[in-house]
Amino acid sequence: MKFFVAYAILAPSSHNTQPWKFAIEEEDTLALFMDPKGWLRVADSDQREWHISSGCALENLVLAAQHFGFAPQVAYFPDPQDATLAARVKMRESALDAEPSSDALFQAITTRHTNHQVFQTRPVEEAALQSLRNCLEETGIQLFLNDEAPLKRAVDELIVEADALEFANPNFREELGYWIGQGVFGTPWLISKIGQMAMSYVNMGKATSKKDSELLMSAPVLGLICSEDNERETQLKVGRIFERIYLTSTRLGLGLQPMSQIVQIPQVKAKLARLTPCPNWYPQQPFRLGYAEPEKSHTPRRPLGSFLI
Repeated sequence: MKFFVAYAILAPSSHNTQPWKFAIEEEDTLALFMDPKGWLRVADSDQREWHISSGCALENLVLAAQHFGFAPQVAYFPDPQDATLAARVKMRESALDAEPSSDALFQAITTRHTNHQVFQTRPVEEAALQSLRNCLEETGIQLFLNDEAPLKRAVDELIVEADALEFANPNFREELGYWIGQGVFGTPWLISKIGQMAMSYVNMGKATSKKDSELLMSAPVLGLICSEDNERETQLKVGRIFERIYLTSTRLGLGLQPMSQIVQIPQVKAKLARLTPCPNWYPQQPFRLGYAEPEKSHTPRRPLGSFLI
C-alpha cells in the first residue's frame, strides 16, 4: 500500500505544499487526508486549490492501483464528522488488465512536471486537444480549450490585475515567501532564504505580471475546467480530471502550467466566468498549454514516511 502512496505524492500542488496525508486502515484500504499544514490560507482562502491538489493525488493513487492489478473503489468524504478525510480507497483485485489509456497515464506520473517556459508558436493539433477532452468522465464538469487571440488578450488583462492585487497584499507575499524559504521549489538553502526575505518585503507585482503576461501570451491554447456546482466533492473530481489532463499532456509532449491567480481573487474570478460559454458555472482550474522543452529539474518531494499517519 505504501507503494501506491509513492506515486500519489508525485501529484502537483499549489506552491508545492504537498497538502496530503495517507493512512493504511486495513490491508486493502487507504485513506487520503487533507493536511491543513499545506493549506494556503491567503492565496487559497476558499480551499479550492487544497481540494483540487488532493484530487490530483487521489488520481495518481487510483492509476497506480489499476496498473498493479487492482480495481480501486473510491468513497468521497466518507466521514461527515471529519472534513479532512477526503477519500477512502478500497483495493479489490481485478481479473482484468488495466485499460491501455489508464496505463499510459500511469507511465507519465514520474515524468509529469509544470512547464514554466515560454511556449513555441507551434499550434496544438486537434487530435491532441480531443485527447484532453476525453479526460472528462464525471458529469457536471466541463473543459474549455481556446486558441482565439481576443480571449487570450482578455485573460491576460485578468492575469495582470490578479498579480497586482495579490502582490499588493503583504500577507500574500509573506505566505509565498514562507514557502520559498522552505525550499519547495528546489532552490538551495541560502537562495531559498534570500528569496523568502525578498518576497516578504518587496512588492514584485509588476515584474511578476510582466513575466506571467509573456508566458500566457506565448501559449497556443488556454484551458479552463469549470463545474456546475462548487461542492468539495466536485473539487476533488476536478483535481482528478486535472491530473489526467496533466498526464495526458505529458504523454503527448505538451507543456502545461496552471494560472491559478485569476481564480484566487473573487472579483477577477467573476470576470473570468463571464468570458466562458457557461458564465453561471464555477471556474475551478485555468491553465496554459503548448509545446516547450521539458524542464531540466522537478520540484522536490518530502520523504515518503512523512506522508503516512
